[in-house]
Amino acid sequence: MTRRRILLGTITSVITLVLCLGIAEGALRLLRYQYTPLRIQVVKQYSDWRHYHAFEDKQFVYDPWLIWRPRPSGDFNSQGYRGPELSATKPAGTYRVFAIADSNTLGWPGKEGANWPMFLSDLLNQGGNHFSVINAAAYGYSSFQGLRRFQESLAFQPDVAIISFGCNDAMRVTVSDVEFASRKIRKLDLDTALLRMRVGQLVLAIADKFASKGKEILVPRVSLGEYKHNLEEMIRLANERQIKIVLLTRPFTGSSPSPNWWKNFAPQYNAATFEVGRQRGVPVIDIHGYFDDKKEYFVDEAHLTQDGLREMARVIYEEIKPLVSAAARSVRTSGERQ
Repeated sequence: MTRRRILLGTITSVITLVLCLGIAEGALRLLRYQYTPLRIQVVKQYSDWRHYHAFEDKQFVYDPWLIWRPRPSGDFNSQGYRGPELSATKPAGTYRVFAIADSNTLGWPGKEGANWPMFLSDLLNQGGNHFSVINAAAYGYSSFQGLRRFQESLAFQPDVAIISFGCNDAMRVTVSDVEFASRKIRKLDLDTALLRMRVGQLVLAIADKFASKGKEILVPRVSLGEYKHNLEEMIRLANERQIKIVLLTRPFTGSSPSPNWWKNFAPQYNAATFEVGRQRGVPVIDIHGYFDDKKEYFVDEAHLTQDGLREMARVIYEEIKPLVSAAARSVRTSGERQ
């Protein structure tokens, strides 16, 4: 009888627990409760693209160095870049231009998807030149990731690096990129299972609140000071290797009614880009200024249409012609010697 009572008690407890969880789940859904760990604030709900790209995006995989890294499939080659594979040794007579940036540079999805580095390559290679323009951008990247991406690109001997960040740096989050990259990431299996249910999300919310000691402070993914440091470090590394750096301001449209949305902070990062360029003697192309009143070139608040990307390539080409004209002559001469 004792065993039977224990069994019945256990079954009753389980049923009661399931019913309570079901009622709680239903109530949380009615209240439209939603939670995502390490979130950024968006309209009426929370989401974190870092978590999505690192663990759920089919094009990327979690990486302790870059937070997320392109998978060698689909839009990316085995080296994590768009386009053909690069030889470890740069062929004689070839001039390599790396575009290290975020989604506006990565461009539209698909192997033939529009992107301004592709259009820039067409412009640079008019007249039989040998410029190789490498699209080394990735969705959601900040300058924190961009610096590390640039460090990895050094193995391929870039001659020019065109740098564009600031949009994702300005995103407001509960944990900065520096802290995100250094903290222990919870097991994906547990997080994924819990996130499927509102009760599970509530458990994660309580766990995160306990871990952060109840603090609810939103911070930028990359602070202005860190942003300037990241650009300066790329310039320092480039100068050591005689690589030319070109900085771009980040295009976007308008402002946002949400006080914590990135567009309200992005102008400060564009201003910081000008400041670093001026202090370090590096050219800055004001892409934001050029497209500021041209909403017809935007497909959304932060990404350009195909025509916009083509126009962006033209603007960059016109600005860097003095920088690459001598290179074109030396490339042509080198090629003739082969």
